[in-house]
Amino acid sequence: MYAVAAVLGGIGAVLLLQLRYPRSDQGRYARLIAGTMFAMGGIILAGFASALRQWSIGA
Repeated sequence: MYAVAAVLGGIGAVLLLQLRYPRSDQGRYARLIAGTMFAMGGIILAGFASALRQWSIGA
């Protein structure tokens, strides 16, 4: 799960970093929305993975 979270976060970071380059308004908006969703998906999945790991070891 951590690997998938890292991939999602990486894709989100790349999309958000692409906002630095000039593009059309539609392209910027699409990258902003998709980048934010991928980044948040990675953060949320990492949180779920951490909670599942703590639950499974009984801590």
